Amino acid sequence: MDGVRRLGHIVLMEAPSDLQLRAEAGDPVAQVTLARTLLGSGESRQDQFFEAIALVDSASASGHGDATALSALFAAMGVARPQSWPLAFDLLQLAAEQGSRSAQQQLMFLANPDLDPQVPVATGGARVWAETRAAISLDRLLHHPERRALCSAPRIRIIEGFASAAECRWLIDRARTMLKAALIFDVHGRHVADPGRSNKGTDFQLGDMDVVIEIIRARIAAATRIPVPVFEPTQVLHYTAGQEFKRHIDALEPTNPHHREQLRTHGQRIATFLIYLNQAFEGGETEFSAVGLRYRGNTGDALFWPNVDGEGTPDPLTLHAGLPPTSGEKWLLSQWIRDRPPPSR
Repeated sequence: MDGVRRLGHIVLMEAPSDLQLRAEAGDPVAQVTLARTLLGSGESRQDQFFEAIALVDSASASGHGDATALSALFAAMGVARPQSWPLAFDLLQLAAEQGSRSAQQQLMFLANPDLDPQVPVATGGARVWAETRAAISLDRLLHHPERRALCSAPRIRIIEGFASAAECRWLIDRARTMLKAALIFDVHGRHVADPGRSNKGTDFQLGDMDVVIEIIRARIAAATRIPVPVFEPTQVLHYTAGQEFKRHIDALEPTNPHHREQLRTHGQRIATFLIYLNQAFEGGETEFSAVGLRYRGNTGDALFWPNVDGEGTPDPLTLHAGLPPTSGEKWLLSQWIRDRPPPSR
């Protein structure tokens, strides 16, 4: 927050904003707000990233519950500290005791992911949150039903009941106010809007995440046997009647010179994992046209497949489309998985 703004090779001086001044003065609300802003774009510079972490840690040390809830997320994800689920749950308990409603809801949800969290008006104080923390079972949270083969070429698998209906509602509620036009990675290597994709969606950057979403990502990692650090930001997609994502392959094309830099720095998009978050719509199947397959899951069902063959080459058999609902609205979680972690900050 040195008041320096760079425009090309020109260095401009600008006055710090009121938010920055309040954060610098130690206002925990301003510190958390500024930290979320710095973490929200997905393109934060290294200095912005560590500034955001320091702001959250400072606000948490002053007893700000929402900052402590963010610290819990950092522990769950291993952000600027070793990854630790026990520490994440302990910090959520502390944040709940400090009055963070988000932490209270998350803690209740993790203790029983089959129920929508309803924070009581009178909680009974720290004892209630200690009991709720004690009821959390990591093994239960990461458990998933068995995979079932839907197709052998390409290797498409489904997991029925992968997420609870309450977890699906949590994801929809978290995403609903964040929706924007869904983008594609075009032949020129840019993320752009395209007529072939008319649905909306949002991706959860670090500042948007919570421990509940990270648990779902960890369950996906357990089901696919691929570690979370190679996951792209999780997306929630929304389709109204007539909206679609036309036929495409999720893998990047190595012969496209505009994709080569992305492949070099971020790796190949080797797999796709979908969770169907609702079923109150007609149509809207996921279609694999090359093999004549259509699939539509019920609430909480998962569908996943590798985007490349055994040699790491994009598999043309994975050509697929998100068909348009004919009525109602469709919600999906989409998790793209790379073959390596993103570059270090």
